[in-house]
Amino acid sequence: MSRGRKAPSQRQLRVAKLIREALGEAFVMRRIDEPGLEELASVSVTEVDVSPDLKLATVYVRPLLAEQCAGLEEKLNDNAGRIRHVLAPALRRLKYLPRLRFRLDTAADHAARIDELLRQVRRDGED
Repeated sequence: MSRGRKAPSQRQLRVAKLIREALGEAFVMRRIDEPGLEELASVSVTEVDVSPDLKLATVYVRPLLAEQCAGLEEKLNDNAGRIRHVLAPALRRLKYLPRLRFRLDTAADHAARIDELLRQVRRDGED
């Protein structure tokens, strides 16, 4: 599901799926050989949103370990051009390869916080 306002087109969804799969494979297979990005094998690509003109892809990532969050978004964005270059062969059937913009996916953190607040309310109600 897109984080934007309007529902994505089928074309946007297909391109997003291709990018998500190619990035996941590149991370796991360690195809991105950049200093400071050794931890990419333990990063999950949770979602990819592609702009309607297919020129920008916002990639939501989540590291497996919470301590890897610090600086991850900046490192990925600093190396977005190199990552895009690594993906190009896997995405050669696309007419244009979108620019990549990385964001940390905080949805799970928000859900955990809401669960904790609900547990507190239940405990307070039982007292």
